[in-house]
Amino acid sequence: MRAIVLLLFIVGYTTELKAQEARDPDSLTTIRIGNTNRFSVMGVVIPATFISYGALSLLSPGLKGLNASTRHETREHIVAGAVIDNYTQYAPAAAVYGLNLFGVKGKHNLKDRTVIYITSQLILGVIVVPTKSWVGEQRPDGSNNLSFPSGHTATAFSAAHFMFREYRDSHFWLSISGYPIAAMTGIYRIFNDKHWVGDVVA
Repeated sequence: MRAIVLLLFIVGYTTELKAQEARDPDSLTTIRIGNTNRFSVMGVVIPATFISYGALSLLSPGLKGLNASTRHETREHIVAGAVIDNYTQYAPAAAVYGLNLFGVKGKHNLKDRTVIYITSQLILGVIVVPTKSWVGEQRPDGSNNLSFPSGHTATAFSAAHFMFREYRDSHFWLSISGYPIAAMTGIYRIFNDKHWVGDVVA
């Protein structure tokens, strides 16, 4: 039931965004908010698609089967227990500070960068932690009922996007280097039997 409510919220939210976009004759991909701010619809559609897939994986027998078969395959070939995902979730954010120490300047100074990163992590925590308790999905290894969504993966992608925003204007290829690390973090959560595929996708 909770997954249905979550899915309906996502679908309703994205439908409203599309309706607002249709009312804005000046732009096909953005929405005006107030007089000056613009909101990118594509910035919502892609995450909503992934979150919807994750929510559906809690309900759909086909997606539950995919979760189970992926777990079965990884258990046959990979021994759980690596701890690298505990560190890679923070690697893109750490890289931003490390690069700055080596003279690769980002968009913001140390104070502003730190405020942005801490704020993003607080927002992430306010969304992810209650959702884990509310959904109550059991982890593949049976250790608890806090599987959905993957907090490590969310932290990693938040850090990767922090890195992207910091360097996209001055060092584009460097700015996107955090995303493969974030993806690897999610994959290791599956390999370590801590999450189902749907948790990581969401």
